[in-house]
Amino acid sequence: MVYLGVCTYFLFSTGDALPEFKKNGLFVWLASFLGVQPDKVLHALLFIPIVPLAWAAVRPGWVVTKIFILWSGVIFGVLTEIVQIYLPYRTGDITDVAADIVGSVLGIPFLILYYWKDKKSTSL
Repeated sequence: MVYLGVCTYFLFSTGDALPEFKKNGLFVWLASFLGVQPDKVLHALLFIPIVPLAWAAVRPGWVVTKIFILWSGVIFGVLTEIVQIYLPYRTGDITDVAADIVGSVLGIPFLILYYWKDKKSTSL
C-alpha cells in the first residue's frame, strides 16, 4: 500500500510539488551515464517493484493471471500516461512509458529470485 501511495504521489502530483531530483547526485550521475533525463531514471526505479509485488500479492496459479501480472507494469505505465494527458498540470509522454517498461523488465529478475526462493522454501 505504501508503494502504491508513493507511486501515485510521484506520477500524479504537480511538477512544483515534486522533490528536485535534478540536484541529487545519484539521479544526475545515473541519467548522464545512461544518456537520459533524470526523471526517466525515477520512472524506471518506480516501476522495478511492480511485477514482483503484484506476483507476491496475487500468487497466480493460472497462466492467464501470470501473463497479466507480467504485463502489469506496461499496462500501469500506459494508463498513468493517458491519465496525465488529461490533467492540466501534467503531460503524458511516450518516453515516460518507455522508462516505465524498462523498469518493469528490470523487476523480472527480482520476481525470478522471489519465485525460486519461494519454491525452495516450500520443498523443504
